[in-house]
Amino acid sequence: MSDPVIISGGGPAGLMLAHELGLWGIESIVLERHATRDGGRSVGQALNTTAAELLDQRGLLDGIREHTAPSQGTHFSLLWLDSTPLKDRHLPALLLGQEYLERELESRAVKRGTDLRPGHELTGFTQDESGVTVTVRSADGEYRLRGSYLIGADGENSVVRELAGIGFPGSSQPNCGLVADVEIDFGDLEEIHRGARFCPIGGLYSSVPVEPGVTRVITAEFDTDLPGASVAPTAAELRAGVERLNEQPFPDVPVRWIRRYGGPSRVADRFQDERVLLVGDSAHTFYPLAGLRINLCLQDAVNLGWKLAGDLLGWAPPELLDTYTTERRPAAVRAASATDTQLALIHPVKRVAPVRELVTTLLEFPDVNRYLLELSTGLDVSYAQPDAARPLGRRLPHVALTGPGGTSSVPEVQHHGRGVFLDLSGPDNGPDTSTGTGTGAGTRTGTAAADRLAPWSDRVEVVVAEPVADIDARAVLLRPDGHVAWVGEPDDEALTGALRQWFGPPRR
Repeated sequence: MSDPVIISGGGPAGLMLAHELGLWGIESIVLERHATRDGGRSVGQALNTTAAELLDQRGLLDGIREHTAPSQGTHFSLLWLDSTPLKDRHLPALLLGQEYLERELESRAVKRGTDLRPGHELTGFTQDESGVTVTVRSADGEYRLRGSYLIGADGENSVVRELAGIGFPGSSQPNCGLVADVEIDFGDLEEIHRGARFCPIGGLYSSVPVEPGVTRVITAEFDTDLPGASVAPTAAELRAGVERLNEQPFPDVPVRWIRRYGGPSRVADRFQDERVLLVGDSAHTFYPLAGLRINLCLQDAVNLGWKLAGDLLGWAPPELLDTYTTERRPAAVRAASATDTQLALIHPVKRVAPVRELVTTLLEFPDVNRYLLELSTGLDVSYAQPDAARPLGRRLPHVALTGPGGTSSVPEVQHHGRGVFLDLSGPDNGPDTSTGTGTGAGTRTGTAAADRLAPWSDRVEVVVAEPVADIDARAVLLRPDGHVAWVGEPDDEALTGALRQWFGPPRR
């Protein structure tokens, strides 16, 4: 067995990665510098469509659903989009405090064997050809750990990134925001203080219910730099900011906690330095708008998890791990650019007003609306060439599947975290001999495809279902992260090449 993967940072990206590695039986140690969770003091308050579907794809959404609430919808710079094109094909966005997500991910990761160490902080590391030696500080003193890889999931001020010498350039208009949990029921607020809105003075305001009697309030103002860390935010500052934005006084109610956030958009120069890799906010950071930031963190984790597992288990083709950077860094650059574009449509208000009016008109064109809808939900991410026909490179619709064993769904057949060969060619393509995954989808043996896939059965599951109108293909090969790696006929010989490319040589 190889040394465990060491993950510095116990936020959503680090915990999701630990869970993904656990699906493959890979040991991980998560170092979290905070000894206890700080009461959910995070600006994160929503899951966009792709983030919700990533969690559902692993069976993680059910554990947090009771803490979710319907979202107002999907927007681009607080210009609300028509979500009709996604109806019955994709999950809607959800409101969810990040603390609930972290608790669920932590619980699931620990159940899969993750060694979680709160109050343990990485202070240094060295690496060689076979692994990484990490120096850790805890209340009991300093010690060293040996790992196969080191993952920096320690946020925008990443120690791992800094020690690895990886640049973190970026720029955007100055902005400063406040996030706080206040003791008032969401329904008791005046209407102007409920929900998300673009503010006429040029700024953003949002509020969501956290629990009965508690509401999370977030403000954002521009042309204002973050003050130094020594300047603590106050409840009076929050009320004054809300009144400026909404032009109505905010109730003088107790504030449970409050903190500032903001700063420029940044993307790391590279996401890997030999045996050190970056995920989540360590690799990219930008204004948390439309759920793109948490979406990017989770996508990093599910993209890297199976590739790292393949490397450690010995089946990964030589270049597989390199595709983490070549796929995820462009996605981060695109998301940061999309966010900066949205901010540019917010301030300065007098200059952007006619532009917002024009964009509002353009949204009446279905193609424009759909383009921005996919951009804001993360559904635009594709790992195929730009001219590739759908669904190659993209995620499949979140739709039902009917197979020999009954009814299942696209997310349900991906719960195990393996690749999936989805045969949608119809009931006459060979005999049905097994129900395979036990989820209602079936495994048919005796077909050319099943015979071809047998040597990869430890990495790829075969699922048979009836043709689906929303999936324009007779057969697809899904990577463990849910993206389509190959499209064709079930007996297409080109399938073997795709299997070798993404899942390595066949088992001997």
